[in-house]
Amino acid sequence: MKLLFSIANGLLLMFAGCATAQEQTNVPPATSDTVASTSTDNTLLPRAETLLHSACDFLAQAPAFSFKGETWREHLNDEGQKIQFSRSVEMDVKRPDGLRLEISSPSSERCFWYDGKTLTILDRTHNWYSTAAMPPTLDDAIDSARDDYGIDLPLIDFAVSDPYTNAIAKVESAKYYGIGPVLGVPCYHLAFAQQNVDWQIWIEVGPQPLIRKFVITHKNDPGQPEFTAFITSWDLTDRIADSDFVFTAPVSASKIEMRKEQSAH
Repeated sequence: MKLLFSIANGLLLMFAGCATAQEQTNVPPATSDTVASTSTDNTLLPRAETLLHSACDFLAQAPAFSFKGETWREHLNDEGQKIQFSRSVEMDVKRPDGLRLEISSPSSERCFWYDGKTLTILDRTHNWYSTAAMPPTLDDAIDSARDDYGIDLPLIDFAVSDPYTNAIAKVESAKYYGIGPVLGVPCYHLAFAQQNVDWQIWIEVGPQPLIRKFVITHKNDPGQPEFTAFITSWDLTDRIADSDFVFTAPVSASKIEMRKEQSAH
């Protein structure tokens, strides 16, 4: 599976609030470790890898959760200037087969429902919807949506059963930059390098190692555009009713066929 952090492809991540800007003339020293997947010394795991593992496991073990956030994605215009476009995202997950996702921007508003049987897309802007049969688990449904219809759901890597394994698969080095605030929440700041992308992640300090921010730099693309995501709120209570994952068509909405390679962007 293509999971969240190995999203060297810029897989849709999301979430941005307004982080506190911190001017620093001196970058704090980093603890640098090479993450060697072939290492047999499991007692000396690099600190960055250990913290990432903890955050991924915590999320994978949650039976249900919701979050809200925003994403900022950079694009280069014809003059080579970087322009940021933002979207807000809300997601509800109930394992093993419940998903509801809403994505909003100034130009569009789309919602997704998965109930263990079908995936439904609703375009609120144009009042159309489309459905397709899906496998009975979230992991398989995510793969099917991507492979059969070209749909990469924003921040869907939070919902998969094992986000850690693929997150670390292509990592060549990892660094730990200490603790810093994200929207007022103290977080561990980690940085990872891969062949095509660099990415950073901020993980909440404390008993709930929740992901609060991440940045992906596409270092081989012109201008090295970045994708920034802030998770503005988390809810780990099992408050989500099964009926929330069942789609009900709005009045006068038109049904269209879900075509192969249809994009969720």
